[in-house]
Amino acid sequence: MTASAVVLDDIALELGGVAVLDGFALSVAPGEHVALVGPSGAGKTSVLRLIGGQLRPGRGRVAVEGPCASIHQDFRLVGARTALANTLDGARARSGLRATLAERERARSLLERLGLGARTHTRVDRLSGGEQQRVAIARALMREPKILLADEPTSALDRDSAAALMTLIDRLRREDGLTVVSVLHDRALAEDHADRIVELGAASAAPATRGADAGHIEPPAFATASAAEPGHERSTVLYAAIATALVALLCAMAVSWLDLESPEGGVMAQLARFTSALIPSAEQWQAAPYGSLGRAVVDTLAMALLATVLAIAVSLPAAAMAARTLAPAWLHLPVRALLNAVRSVPSLLWALLAVGAFGLGALAGILALAVYSVGYLAKFYYEHFEAVDRRVPEALRELGLGRTATFLLADLPLVRLNLVSSSIFMLEYNFRTATVLGVVGAGGIGYELKLAVDWGNWHIVGIILMVLVLAVILFDALASRLRRAMG
Repeated sequence: MTASAVVLDDIALELGGVAVLDGFALSVAPGEHVALVGPSGAGKTSVLRLIGGQLRPGRGRVAVEGPCASIHQDFRLVGARTALANTLDGARARSGLRATLAERERARSLLERLGLGARTHTRVDRLSGGEQQRVAIARALMREPKILLADEPTSALDRDSAAALMTLIDRLRREDGLTVVSVLHDRALAEDHADRIVELGAASAAPATRGADAGHIEPPAFATASAAEPGHERSTVLYAAIATALVALLCAMAVSWLDLESPEGGVMAQLARFTSALIPSAEQWQAAPYGSLGRAVVDTLAMALLATVLAIAVSLPAAAMAARTLAPAWLHLPVRALLNAVRSVPSLLWALLAVGAFGLGALAGILALAVYSVGYLAKFYYEHFEAVDRRVPEALRELGLGRTATFLLADLPLVRLNLVSSSIFMLEYNFRTATVLGVVGAGGIGYELKLAVDWGNWHIVGIILMVLVLAVILFDALASRLRRAMG
């Protein structure tokens, strides 16, 4: 008698205090395709996770002959990486981050076999749903499994694509000698492609309804006031009008009081005179010390760039240690506390401390900016990491990859656009802040700004302000261009 490829005997399983399975038994012969059907909540996906080793039963025995690999209804691919790179993830538990030439050739061969030879170097998020599912199958096959676990693999596909996918799985099962255990919401597909159908039922579920809507329960309807209702809209407009009138009244009162206290015709006239002093005349434009200003701008940009690079180098590992989804509590809690402490000290105070420790000059400014930037940049980074859909990294963990490899291959690519945007914002912030740090002797254009203020050369101050505005515009354009290039 041929030994079973999968045996589940007298299984009891609770999730969140709710009994999912009780006394469940299943035996699957080598090369057999068993389809699990039943209402939502019956435990179909839990059975697959028991076979795959992601869950342990409270009672009973699970025996699996040979390695397993899973494909999922939501694909769980890294969209920013190519079809080839995602396929290679199935072998990285063996070959490491740097895939061998033999593994790369095998991945290409698998993609060609699945009809994706021309899409090898295409980013996954630019593939159709059916193509993405085939990449997921190729990744699973790269693990060289004996058992393929398919959790509703057709739910994201139209009917024709679903039938084609199941036909493909049938062919792969015959050619590679795979044992297949699938969860299918379409009973007709199960009857057409499975050797045997096992129906699960939940004690708490209503009688099963056949078809794609099995187990679906409509959420209760609640009577809520729509924002589009006339009464609600009129109230919103009324409140906004009252608030605007109050703010305008307070502003008018403040300006009136300031005008009474001003010795030279009121604050508005004084503001107009000061603004005109900031705008250089033609002669002042010609006589401006562009050489010293240009060198100061370059120094300031260099300070900001070096500080940002240092901050990025420290913030990435710090964010990985501070993210709740990536690090245990004993690590992320103290790291967050340290980052909060760093962030609580103003950048100007960090500059004063750096000047006291290292003397006047750009080094003090670079170190002050770098330390302050780590407090904020690491926070931006770990919030991005915590927003990652954990199902994608978990799919790589199921393939046997370690935490570091999963972080590099899934978490980082999934948030790379956000990381770039945050880093460019920090560079822009550091350039602007460097102008202030220069006032306390920490280098950069701030020294020129201080001289101009001390001597009352307000037209020089105006020129420096224009340079800052132009720099912010350029940084924003750079960020947009990079996002388009990487998107």
